[in-house]
Amino acid sequence: MKDLQMIYIRNQILTMPMKVNQELTHKNKKFNKRSDYENIIRYVDNFLEGENINRFLVLPGLRDVGKTTILFQVYEYLLKEKNITPQNILYFSCDRLKRTGNVDIFDVVNYYCKSFHNSLIETLPSPVFILIDEAQYDKEWALNGKLIFDGSKNIFIILSGSSALKLSNNPDAARRLLNIPIYPLTYCEHLKLKYGNFKNDISPSIIKMIFDGKTENSAEIERIMINIYSNFKNYDLSEWKNFLQFGGFPSSFFQNTNEITKKIVDMVEKVVTTDMNNIEGITSDTQNLAFQILNYFAFQNPGEVSKGSLSNHFDAKKPLVTKVLDILEKTQLIFHIEAFTSSVKRTTKPHEYFFATPSLKHNLALDVGNAMLEDETAYFGKLLENYVASSFHDLDNKSSISYKTYYDDSNKMRSDKNVDFIVQRGLEKPIPIEVSCGDKDKSQIKRAIKKYNSPHGIIISNTTPNIVKNDNIICIPPEIFAFM
Repeated sequence: MKDLQMIYIRNQILTMPMKVNQELTHKNKKFNKRSDYENIIRYVDNFLEGENINRFLVLPGLRDVGKTTILFQVYEYLLKEKNITPQNILYFSCDRLKRTGNVDIFDVVNYYCKSFHNSLIETLPSPVFILIDEAQYDKEWALNGKLIFDGSKNIFIILSGSSALKLSNNPDAARRLLNIPIYPLTYCEHLKLKYGNFKNDISPSIIKMIFDGKTENSAEIERIMINIYSNFKNYDLSEWKNFLQFGGFPSSFFQNTNEITKKIVDMVEKVVTTDMNNIEGITSDTQNLAFQILNYFAFQNPGEVSKGSLSNHFDAKKPLVTKVLDILEKTQLIFHIEAFTSSVKRTTKPHEYFFATPSLKHNLALDVGNAMLEDETAYFGKLLENYVASSFHDLDNKSSISYKTYYDDSNKMRSDKNVDFIVQRGLEKPIPIEVSCGDKDKSQIKRAIKKYNSPHGIIISNTTPNIVKNDNIICIPPEIFAFM
């Protein structure tokens, strides 16, 4: 290691106990914690109790979703609640380290063990915690993480990184690491961080209602929600609408709308120009096409998009379009859903694409021009549709049970007659979902229930303030669905 890097690491050990409080407050108010933090702390506690399997955690996610804050909160937990000495906790950022020379995580940890524990990695006498931010700046992060993990059972290591490209599915570390993707905030988590922590007891009930079709607990769900909202101080009645446009990222709490738009657009540009640069074969043409596709999706109505149509639209070769879409999905900016049909036919069907959070769609459109070029109700319907898609996408990724989301392409001549989504839990019967802001004809949902032999259907709409069931159709207000 170079001298400047050694100085940086020494300073981190000495100053972090003082810095951590500054990093976790805004205007003397302590940041609240998201559910991902609680999940990570369980592994920390298990390690301190002697479990040494899940002690290599990787937190991939978009820039600005709060990964650094989580690392600082883990540091504070170790320091103040578990009474771990600062000498036994090392936090550093590979981004900062890179400014002083080449980044090698193994060298840093090796130096730390020698200088602060008079030990090799292999002979560490007591548990230590290594918290590493922006790990993608070490091109050999996976191999180095593996070597550290294998070297000592007294090391608990967390790597976070803004580029899911480099922090996912790496064969060098795949069998050892535990991947915990950090997604943009759900509306429920948004409320927790902004207004104060509360226990979301109703999420399992909402999921059960959607997939089982039973509404016996609907009054209890609404009572709990009213109780949650009643405890919020200075609650903004426009919170839900503002969240759809500007939410998903914790930094939005402290900025005006113009600043949020600039920050989101800048974040997307960094993903494309910096994170994508880490992939072999990426050129400026590839990056330009990525920007064009993202802006196209920002203005496009939700609907199926073939790679061939994108190829023709942008005058780009289809393999390049395929590569760019794959990369954009790995960065977690977008995701796709497939047609509800047989697995063989599904491979030949176009995909529907959605942003990780509706505010990405809104602010990219806002940056190019006027996002609302149409009726406001219809526009918010599109943002709501994106939120519903991302909610089911996250549910599938975070759950041990399979929750798959598809689009309905059964009526090829009139796509407006199709429902928005078909969701399926495991191998159970599919459940059609219709999403709308404003009045909606129920003919689509009735047709889909009959077509797919579904036990019931779901309409997520703001036309009712309460959960209502008529025959086999359940109407759920968006702000209740958002607690799923």
